[in-house]
Amino acid sequence: MKTHPGICRRKARFASEADAIAVAERAELALRPYRCELCRQWHLTSRTKGMKLPTFELARRRAPP
Repeated sequence: MKTHPGICRRKARFASEADAIAVAERAELALRPYRCELCRQWHLTSRTKGMKLPTFELARRRAPP
C-alpha cells in the first residue's frame, strides 16, 4: 500500500506489528496493520478488500451475531 507523506504524518505510528494489532483488536470497525514505506513503522487502515486480514478479524467475522 502506497502512503502519501501527508497521510503518514496524520496517522498513528506503531513501533511493531504486534502493537498495531493490539489496537486494531479493540477497534469496533475492521482495521488491519501495514508497514509504511515512508516511515518504516506500522499504521492501521480500514481498507481490507482483497487484503489478507489478521487472524482476530477472520475470527470476528466467523462468529455468530
